[in-house]
Amino acid sequence: MRKDLLIRIIGGFVIGAVLGQVVQFFVSMGIAQGSYAWVVPEFRALFTNEIIAIITQVLLTGLIGITFAVAALFFEMARWGMLKQFIVHFFVTAIIWIPIVMILWMPKTMANVCSLLASFLGTYVVTWLLQYKLSKRDIEKINAMLIERGESHDD
Repeated sequence: MRKDLLIRIIGGFVIGAVLGQVVQFFVSMGIAQGSYAWVVPEFRALFTNEIIAIITQVLLTGLIGITFAVAALFFEMARWGMLKQFIVHFFVTAIIWIPIVMILWMPKTMANVCSLLASFLGTYVVTWLLQYKLSKRDIEKINAMLIERGESHDD
């Protein structure tokens, strides 16, 4: 279990940091007018120099990756129902992801905050519905196999 957790933490950090740089590349395309902006100017202004801002950005995006990698363990908690798993995962990841994304990349306007929250919530609702339908289909297949084998729950 400890080894699995360490792998999740390290892997999550690496994936989060790499994806953070991919996001920064696209953000840079929109704001830097032909050059590369390692960090957005608003985030850069929070630090005494750009290197510290870049390192902080990598650490924060790595933290996002760690959060999603470790929070995925909620889906392995068999005693929890799927709805509880998604609700807990949603809140844990939202508490980390939303503030970091806002600090790193989002201009602080009410429209942007609403857009960010709506997209995060919308993504979760769609994901939950898809997972629910897939799980329901899998359960129906398992039940059909049990009935076929004469191992019905009604026996």
